[in-house]
Amino acid sequence: KDLESSLAMRGMGEGAELMARHIFKGSKLLLIGDYDCDGITALAQVVIFLRDIGYKNFVSVIPLRSEGYGIPVRAIVEHSDAGLLVALDCGTNERGSIAAAREQGMDTIIIDHHELNGGFAAPSNILINPKQPECPSNFKDYCAAGLTLLFLAGLRRSLKGVFPRPNLGAKYLALAAVGTVADMAPLTDGNRILVKHGLCSLNRGSVATFRQLAKTAGLHEKPLTAGHIAYYLGPRINAAGRMADALTAFRFLVSESPDEIEAFAAELSHYNAKRQYEEDSILRQVRGRYTPELSRRRTLVMADPGWHAGIVGIVGSRVVREIHYGPAVILTVDERHGIARGSARSVPGFDLYGALKECDDLLLKWGGHRMAAGMTLSLDNLERFARRLENIAMKYPPEIFLPKGTVDVELDLGLVSPRLSEALTQLEPFGIGNPTPTFAARQVTVSVLGTFGKDGSHLRLVLGKTGDAICWEGAIQFKDRKWRNGELLDAVFQIDWDDFRRKPVLVVKDIGRLF
Repeated sequence: KDLESSLAMRGMGEGAELMARHIFKGSKLLLIGDYDCDGITALAQVVIFLRDIGYKNFVSVIPLRSEGYGIPVRAIVEHSDAGLLVALDCGTNERGSIAAAREQGMDTIIIDHHELNGGFAAPSNILINPKQPECPSNFKDYCAAGLTLLFLAGLRRSLKGVFPRPNLGAKYLALAAVGTVADMAPLTDGNRILVKHGLCSLNRGSVATFRQLAKTAGLHEKPLTAGHIAYYLGPRINAAGRMADALTAFRFLVSESPDEIEAFAAELSHYNAKRQYEEDSILRQVRGRYTPELSRRRTLVMADPGWHAGIVGIVGSRVVREIHYGPAVILTVDERHGIARGSARSVPGFDLYGALKECDDLLLKWGGHRMAAGMTLSLDNLERFARRLENIAMKYPPEIFLPKGTVDVELDLGLVSPRLSEALTQLEPFGIGNPTPTFAARQVTVSVLGTFGKDGSHLRLVLGKTGDAICWEGAIQFKDRKWRNGELLDAVFQIDWDDFRRKPVLVVKDIGRLF
């Protein structure tokens, strides 16, 4: 009931009516989803819905990452007999592709959440995008997976009982939740509702695909959180599109065969392991090329022909967190065609979308939002682009480029208990827009017990008398610190639960003389 107002979003009702008319006519439906987790989970929802109502005249297409973001022209050419094209997590700015589809006689529905380049959208029959200027929706931060679930609620009504009426709980909510968290959408308002209830579906174990994926990820019988989606489930679904073909992840999500589901889950985990290896390799190279001169810049632009096109986006996110706090652009070079293609990641307060708009004449293709974007540019323009982006960043206040953290509460370590840990779970799901509560303790004794992890990059510590603690990547973060056990220091931490020892554990975010 709390999502009911979102069904009045611009285009939602008209789009549902248009698709219902095509279903009543028996039209061939051309469904196109993007190759990331958001697009794949959105496409999977529509396909499962059509299967649940017994409709079979449709075809699903996901582009290869090498084809680039958006609606592939081949899909329109190969399926020119389709009566309706539905674009999921893409289409808003693809004027050429949508125009080509309409010239073929197709009606078109776009379900998307990307910003409108230049304020003008592609000429579709229906655009469902809360970011379009005319949309009255108060909440603008749904991703495609969430919008798709809302759209299917409207479509179910528009079918007027002529077809079966699927229950949009369980698998649909789980798909919407996974897509929302994986796309780093803010977990507030409607997204919070979708993710909270989607996690309930996941934890009931009623969705066979995610139950198997969680088992493959080593999360069997653990209560799943938004964090588990962000770090374990979502990356495995994304890994197919990054390392091979996103259709593998899509087929996994819509499969009903236990043997298929098990095989696909193992394949996705294999791709994810390859992704992690490539990601770590590129990050080491970026770190090795990060000179003192580059450290004095506000922005960072790096390109290399050996970097995997499917990995550069997540490397960009890690570069901002671990190496250079400021807008980072990581590109792979195609020397044969004389282009560089990749992704950019930003920091709060720097409008990446606005900056790229100012660089439009140097870019062959680009799109995204304030915090993340993708782009293609000529190698001839690479240095000019780097200089202009830096010049744009120099117009911003300097404090934007200093990493900052927020402490919610100063906490006496004696209050850390299973009861407190249990109480904090009431505030979940945590993520973008609703971060995990962060605490601080002043002048507590700190003892470092040692490192752990395959490369010894994490620290195990004790804060105070009984505060068992870990610091992920702590051995790297504090590589120059000389530890003296028992030293009095300030600590910033979060509280997690250790399933094995059945007690709270402190997750240290920073430590030293902080206040």
